[in-house]
Amino acid sequence: MRHKLTSVGFATNPKKPKAKVLKRKISEFLHEAGVRTRSPNAAQMLITIGGDGTILYNKNRYKKPIWAIGSDTSFICQSNKKRWKKELGPLVRHGFSIEQHVMLTAKLDGKHLPDALNEVVVRSQHHRVLRIKLNVGRRTYRFSADGLIFTTPTGSTGYGYSAGGKEMRATERRYQVVPIAPYRRAFKPMIVPDTTICRVELLNRCRADAVVDGQMHRPTRKGSKLEVRMSARTIEFVKK
Repeated sequence: MRHKLTSVGFATNPKKPKAKVLKRKISEFLHEAGVRTRSPNAAQMLITIGGDGTILYNKNRYKKPIWAIGSDTSFICQSNKKRWKKELGPLVRHGFSIEQHVMLTAKLDGKHLPDALNEVVVRSQHHRVLRIKLNVGRRTYRFSADGLIFTTPTGSTGYGYSAGGKEMRATERRYQVVPIAPYRRAFKPMIVPDTTICRVELLNRCRADAVVDGQMHRPTRKGSKLEVRMSARTIEFVKK
């Protein structure tokens, strides 16, 4: 299904002054094309300017289809500061479609964490391994590692891939469990169905963090329990 572009809102990275300059240029371009600029909550779609981190920061703030402008090294962003006009033009003239990406939801010791677009990670803070009990559905694994990554298909090209996981198609409805430096490779990366619930228990006293999308950190303790599953919510990305 295609949608005619009528209005946009912006979310820029405040730490990048050039993002404000680019926002002004895009606003002028859209105004000339008859597309209104509105607040993010009132707009038809959200344009983020800054990079993948800007998407991750705003993903839970605005429930709007996202079209993102990043750098040459951005994996999630659809465009960058060099190509934006060439790629935004067709959306203005011909409309756009929407692509759904799954997210993960997690609870740490019974408390909900923000939904993750890329990954939920538990990792050691220091040079000590974590002793991990992992339940993947009805299967139980015990091993030692520097940590554990639960990655969405969107995030599979990032941290999970660097740790030995597989690249997945961004629109898949599965997720992946990837260990970080497991002792004697006792646990290998595993892709699991969307209905699978994973439960982690930390068995030793070791300083560690639970991290969501590299944006939010929560300390853990011996006996901490992390539950990860597919979120009921998806995130929408704008496509040509």
